[in-house]
Amino acid sequence: MNINYAEAFSNYPEILNAKMIAEILGIGYIKSLKLIKYSDMKYIKIGNVYRVPKKCFVEWLHSDESKVINLEA
Repeated sequence: MNINYAEAFSNYPEILNAKMIAEILGIGYIKSLKLIKYSDMKYIKIGNVYRVPKKCFVEWLHSDESKVINLEA
């Protein structure tokens, strides 16, 4: 099954915040912040605010590597 990721995420802006990532992944806001900080996802930090370019998020999400990230700490 081929998924057109451009279409799947077309309703999101080019720069995602933690709330948007939480919504996409079906996790809580705090977990999405930890995911951004502690995974290998590329992000931009402005003050205390994390932003993720949509292109980087989609590439991270759909890379061939398995992802196991402990967010319970």
